[in-house]
Amino acid sequence: MKPNYEIRSGALAGFNQLVPHLGGDPSVLLARVGLPEDCMRRPDLLVPIATLCRLLNICAEELQCRDFGVRLAAMQGMRMLGALGQLLDNVDLETALSVTQRYMALHNQAEHWRMRVEGEQLIAERHDHFEGPIDARQYRELSMAACYRLMLDLAGKDVRPRMVTFRQQPVADPQRLRDFFHTEVFFGQEHDCLVFDAAIARRPVCPPSGSLLRYFQEFTSQLLAEHQESVAAQVETLILQTLGAQRHSLAQVAGLMGMPARTLQRRLSAEGTSFKQLVQNARMQTARWHLRSSSIDINLLSATLGYTDISAFSKAFRAIHGKSPLQWRKQQRESG
Repeated sequence: MKPNYEIRSGALAGFNQLVPHLGGDPSVLLARVGLPEDCMRRPDLLVPIATLCRLLNICAEELQCRDFGVRLAAMQGMRMLGALGQLLDNVDLETALSVTQRYMALHNQAEHWRMRVEGEQLIAERHDHFEGPIDARQYRELSMAACYRLMLDLAGKDVRPRMVTFRQQPVADPQRLRDFFHTEVFFGQEHDCLVFDAAIARRPVCPPSGSLLRYFQEFTSQLLAEHQESVAAQVETLILQTLGAQRHSLAQVAGLMGMPARTLQRRLSAEGTSFKQLVQNARMQTARWHLRSSSIDINLLSATLGYTDISAFSKAFRAIHGKSPLQWRKQQRESG
């Protein structure tokens, strides 16, 4: 059985503004692919990647907008980071990108990014997890353009890539893509990749605007509203939002919920669980999915889950599953 790759609906940020601008009705288009009308107000809703790709393709065709994915990406930036966006203060760009890489690995099962500095280059490389007959060309252009839009928010509006490469042939007009990325764009290459000057990695992250901070706070409130029936469910959701940034302590999560840490402990105890147990549940559930279904590197997965090093991750995983992460992955793939 093939895994069902999903992505959070936050990937469609800006949809309800862009579609009317192009003469369409967001609720009608969402209904065409079976998504609820309030999809954009539920940023943690999981959407199958095939459904999201179909939606983008329908929009591009019916709204006669070949660059729909690129236009949607232009409206996103740091908004794609959800609650994590408000935690990226007083760090340099390289640290922010490392945190972002881990966040994206948790919240998008369809792909992962590898961001690294090599010599004089800062490289952001995108990798699909899914295969098969999904027409994901609009989605890939959205993803690459959203990554660049995020870089502009984090590092400054003057940032320009040295080069952009796509594995696929373009859906949008190639000149439109060159204009968006402000550089040469090559198609039919080995990887989806954005290459920048390494010097920008030392820049401090630009502080978010007041409107962006309000957006992050609203995003967190919406997440909590989605799980208002259970404090434990709210806590686990916030743990998943903050694992990659290693800001998932009891005090930090309690702060996001607007209550004292001791009060949160008591409420979790009343529901028959504990903060420590919820952290472990979130980590192991995410670890099992990626080990079974993605090609993510074990070191990156360990950091993504908030472990200080791979040995700590391996020890915790083995204590529950009786095998190391590598052994468990091999067993799952041999039995599948």
